[in-house]
Amino acid sequence: MSIAALVASVPLRVGATGPAVTAVQLALRNAGYDLEPDGGFGTITQTALKAFEASHGLAPDGVVDKPTAAELDKVAPPPSVLKVAPWLSTMRALTGTKEAPSSKDNPFIIEMAHEIVRRYPDLKGNVGWYNQDSIPWCGLQMGYVMAVNGIKPCSAPLSALAWASWGQKLKVLTPGAVLVYSRTGGGHVTLYESEDSNFYYCRGGNQADSVNITKIPKSRAIKAIRWPAGMPLPTAGRKIGATGNAVKAGSEA
Repeated sequence: MSIAALVASVPLRVGATGPAVTAVQLALRNAGYDLEPDGGFGTITQTALKAFEASHGLAPDGVVDKPTAAELDKVAPPPSVLKVAPWLSTMRALTGTKEAPSSKDNPFIIEMAHEIVRRYPDLKGNVGWYNQDSIPWCGLQMGYVMAVNGIKPCSAPLSALAWASWGQKLKVLTPGAVLVYSRTGGGHVTLYESEDSNFYYCRGGNQADSVNITKIPKSRAIKAIRWPAGMPLPTAGRKIGATGNAVKAGSEA
């Protein structure tokens, strides 16, 4: 059932609960907003909704009325890449993963290192020591999404620049392509989702301390575009059009 049908009789606002709220939250997640589809209309859902309304030319009142519902119904999840680039599907599933505040650590980020070692014991020396999420983890995240899909990461996954010589070269950007960038003090590795005239929209870890979609200016030089060795090279080509609600490129360390 559409969101418009679910709210036809009563608009949704803060305090509402139930399947209609969950449907709204899932649509907002598909649009790139970071929230939990728990069926409870709280302040985070309201904030995301206001941002969505403003970006679609609607009054940002945080209420799901008929016009807002109609726009939400237009939101579709990114096309599945499970058969072509399952590592991107895994990265999408991890969107919203964040570092823990202050001196605490997100145990799942630490577990990623352990999982890589379990699957590829020869990488223990380069990965097994990872024990704090304050240590840059874009490469760790990339290693994890590759490893759980049966693809061996580069020999030093925690070094973003090491991914520049991993796998095989890819000439045409396509969803799931591994992009490697240089930055002051190191590098950054992420996955290509889509683009517009000015930005590449990339999904990866340690982008402003979380897994999200970040828009990276096309003026920033790409060091390498890679694709896993042994995996068929894609034929779909680049995807024009922004994917979800991207954040501006920020901290990558």
